[in-house]
Amino acid sequence: MTHYDLIVLGTGGVGSACMCEAARRGLKVLGLDRFPPAHDRGSSHGESRMIRMSYFEHPDYVPLLRRSYQLWDQLDSSLLHRSGVFYAGPPDGEVLSAVRASAEQYQLALQELKPQDYSQYQLPPGHQAVFEPDAGWLPVERCVTSHLERAIAAGAEHRWDEAVNSWAETGNGTLVSTELGHYTAERLIITAGAWNPQLLSDLQLPLTVTRKHVHWYPCADKRYRSGFFLELEQGQFYGFPAMDGRLKLGEHSGGEALSDPLQASREPDAEDSARVQDFVSEHLPGVDAQALAHQSCFYTMTTDANFIVDRVADSSRVAFAAGLSGHGFKFAPVLAEILVDLVCEGGTDFNIDFLGQNRETLQG
Repeated sequence: MTHYDLIVLGTGGVGSACMCEAARRGLKVLGLDRFPPAHDRGSSHGESRMIRMSYFEHPDYVPLLRRSYQLWDQLDSSLLHRSGVFYAGPPDGEVLSAVRASAEQYQLALQELKPQDYSQYQLPPGHQAVFEPDAGWLPVERCVTSHLERAIAAGAEHRWDEAVNSWAETGNGTLVSTELGHYTAERLIITAGAWNPQLLSDLQLPLTVTRKHVHWYPCADKRYRSGFFLELEQGQFYGFPAMDGRLKLGEHSGGEALSDPLQASREPDAEDSARVQDFVSEHLPGVDAQALAHQSCFYTMTTDANFIVDRVADSSRVAFAAGLSGHGFKFAPVLAEILVDLVCEGGTDFNIDFLGQNRETLQG
């Protein structure tokens, strides 16, 4: 039986980055996944993911984002497309007020817009808008593949089509059991997305897996050259720059709770499709409201919508990242640095107290 320095369970966005970071440090690494590289059965697929700095979810993400921007550019300077992001909503809403606050706290570039600056959007009366020029998008499958290729070139081993049954700490390391065999390692990182609730069941983390949908609509209007995030009375909606005559978008809010991601339907949901179509018709003039394509994915959410990045209690060998879906992909390389630090160095220089599994907002 081959013994490894580190095993990574789940090799999607964060897991592939963990393999890359650990192999870069000279560790003997094994990555295990139920599905093939850059697959479409989790949360790291669908052509694109948004990246933005003026973070409304929590201002403490901003230092992590600054490092993440650096790491994406170091991985491959062609990955991060700085096309900007347009935010709009009520001035006292969840999104706009927090975007402005994080931009002020960290002196981020943020442009206040007037109605004539965004005629491509039809906003409700009283809504306001800002533009973050340094935001943009990442080609999600290429990012995963790039991390995996870099990891393998540095000596990492990647096994897929191999479901993990269990893991455990032993007297001198960790043991992972799969449907095909057993593997041992000094350290273990768990980044299994929608399968984290099963693999981390003993921790009793407040994780909810929901099925989400993304749609592509015909769009020949060249004014849609940036991403957008709109907070409306009926929900929160996002979109990407129109490319090749198509515009990708979806609803960030809502979702269908799942008990088993393996059994989740891959088909569109009629209610979701209707909400998104109404959004397009009412707020995106110049976009044809007849969808071209659809994909489903998973959000794995915590009670406070922030990640959990921590070590397993009383363990110096096992760390995990959970509850990332909805806004986690952009952080993949910096989370990899943090997770490898946690299992190799016993801690990290980054402030992740607000992401700890015992934080007060997660308990209540």
